[in-house]
Amino acid sequence: MGDAGINVEEDLMNKYNLENITVLKVGHHGSKTSSSKNFIDYVNPLISIISVGINNRYNHPSTEVLANLSNRIIYRTDIDGTIKFNIKKNKIDIKTYEP
Repeated sequence: MGDAGINVEEDLMNKYNLENITVLKVGHHGSKTSSSKNFIDYVNPLISIISVGINNRYNHPSTEVLANLSNRIIYRTDIDGTIKFNIKKNKIDIKTYEP
């Protein structure tokens, strides 16, 4: 999702069938300007990845985004370190490496 904001999320929902995705790379490091509840509920990711630095000055990810992602699997680079996906025959193997 890069730095796509809520307005881009609205456009994506209107133009594409993105329901029930497997993996979402959360937009803008988990900033409250992205990953609206409406968008998260629509795409319904099984796994969410948040790329964010430890003790960053922006306090990302926001508590709002984390609440929007509740009851889903979340990996964060500030907590989990490097996140490696191996995808083979429609199966995902995820390994993490301490930050």
